[in-house]
Amino acid sequence: MQTFLSDFPFMALSLAVMFIGALLIYVLKNRIGDSAGKITVGVSLLGSVFMIQPFYELLTEGFSEETFVWSAILEPFGLYLDPVAFPITFAIVVLGFLSVVYAVGYTEHTENKPTFFANQLFFIMGMIWVTLATNLIEFFIAWEIMLVPSYFLILFWGLPETRKRTALKFWLYTQSGAVCILIGFGLLYANGGGSFVLANIGATGDLIFKIIFILLAAGFLVKMAVFPIHWWLPPVHAEAPTPISVLLSGAMIETGAYALVRFGTLTLDIVATQLSIYVAALGVITMFYGGFMALAQVDIKRLLAYSSVSQMGYVLFALGTVTVTGVSGGMFHLINHAFSKGLLFMTAGAVIHQTGLRDIKQLGGLSNKMPITAFAAAIGMMSIAGSPPLSGFASEWMMFLGGFQAAIPIPGLQVNMPFLILALLAASSSILSAAYMLRFFWRVFLGPHPETLEEVKESPRSMTIPMIVLGILIVIFGIFPSLALDVIVPAFSSVLGP
Repeated sequence: MQTFLSDFPFMALSLAVMFIGALLIYVLKNRIGDSAGKITVGVSLLGSVFMIQPFYELLTEGFSEETFVWSAILEPFGLYLDPVAFPITFAIVVLGFLSVVYAVGYTEHTENKPTFFANQLFFIMGMIWVTLATNLIEFFIAWEIMLVPSYFLILFWGLPETRKRTALKFWLYTQSGAVCILIGFGLLYANGGGSFVLANIGATGDLIFKIIFILLAAGFLVKMAVFPIHWWLPPVHAEAPTPISVLLSGAMIETGAYALVRFGTLTLDIVATQLSIYVAALGVITMFYGGFMALAQVDIKRLLAYSSVSQMGYVLFALGTVTVTGVSGGMFHLINHAFSKGLLFMTAGAVIHQTGLRDIKQLGGLSNKMPITAFAAAIGMMSIAGSPPLSGFASEWMMFLGGFQAAIPIPGLQVNMPFLILALLAASSSILSAAYMLRFFWRVFLGPHPETLEEVKESPRSMTIPMIVLGILIVIFGIFPSLALDVIVPAFSSVLGP
């Protein structure tokens, strides 16, 4: 039985179920009509269940691998779940399923539901495939599959006044990044050993690999929405349908961080170390820029969108430390940010769904009208602000500690002053995160509520249940961070040293 389970292609089945399910929902859209949401929940659940065995193999054996040979000419394609892919893959699987459940209630008045849900499934499948790909061609195909459905979801279901312009901006920015990635992959293939299989690629610190690193980083940082190539993110995340905002902000931008680790920190490790100070500095700039912009917003979703820019700055700074503690903390933050920001976007969507308002100046006192949503927002808010014992505290503490370790590698030796300054600035930016999160919560949920909101009620159960689940997960990973760190830390200890 154990051998059968080990040889069974569970990861491929998970992707196939979501792909075929999405295709059938689209083809049969005229027959299934309003039942599309419930069918999509079932398809997403089945796809998530198929991922349980690979996660179990990862915990017991250290990895889960599936290899497929398409022809004698092409190199094998495959799916590979290791401790590096674990944080982002786990976050996408969980958040993806919960976003589908949430969408059932959110789209009750939405037109053309089957097409909406089909695109949502394609989007989730593309993100999972990105994190599991073992081949450069395979990775790029998945990267593009991830883009197409998200573009259509914004184009057809975004805010009517601006959705065409917003979708076009999203397409142009992300495709520009994809061109950089494609050129970088071509150079990596030509100079890294003539192989598309990632495990077979070798790299040095020569100039050509620095150019490759910069090209790939440019493509991945567009997806992360790092300053100054972040301009697509605020309108896209603010104007997309909330179930898609949950995935865009909680998962999609994190695929850029994962790719930067996979191709930068691990594959181009020498160059990543040489350029680490620039990566960390860009992260700190992004932290402050996103934080100050979030503090100035009155649109509830745009505030959270700029918060995501700031949070990706935290992760980029952590990767720039090139220390076990810092990089592990950054990867752990991918889980925590996914759950916390996904939860916050769900609460914002619930508020908009129940009140029809987006301006925080017109809101207030909703904790009395929407107690579950308010409590969930409080958990997400405190986690993003780095409050113990929630999960955001553990990952932020590790990221800052990694910065100080990079500044003072061995006690008693010369201090790396630029890194020390960056570490101090990074730690101080947590005050800014607390400020914009407290402002968000105070203006929306506390104080007296306007008379116009007297009849507001709690959102449907299909929207509150995913919020409750994410809140519980944030608490669990906050109290027991070892659940993730016991998997993540050893992987980077073997690569980056003790």
